[in-house]
Amino acid sequence: MPSWAIVVDIDAPPDEVWAFIGDPTTVPRWYPKYVSCEVEGDARTLRSAEGAVLHELLLERNDDARFYSYSVVSGAPVRTHLASFEVTAQGTGSRIRWATTAEPIDPAMDMEARLSPTQTEAMQRVKRILEGGEA
Repeated sequence: MPSWAIVVDIDAPPDEVWAFIGDPTTVPRWYPKYVSCEVEGDARTLRSAEGAVLHELLLERNDDARFYSYSVVSGAPVRTHLASFEVTAQGTGSRIRWATTAEPIDPAMDMEARLSPTQTEAMQRVKRILEGGEA
């Protein structure tokens, strides 16, 4: 099953970075594809401007370790999906690691090629927001 990770270093303290990326409702602020996000219990629903709806299940969360994982349960062309965010100290700043494992419904689809460019762009936006360059 395809697995990959997007890693970005941020010039901000780990607790500050975790307060932002660890909040599962902030997705529309840094992933422009989504215009709204609702979290009820362990269910997260994201909506795109085109009206597409993505349903996710929030799985493991450990605030002390600055880690959470989630799985897409509907709204994407995946048979199975598991992703996680982890924030660690990196020098005087932080490192975010966004790991993804996804099995597409269509075995010919390259999930990493499909998702990693927008994931990378989203992580660069997080960097700009947290380093003060973007609201």
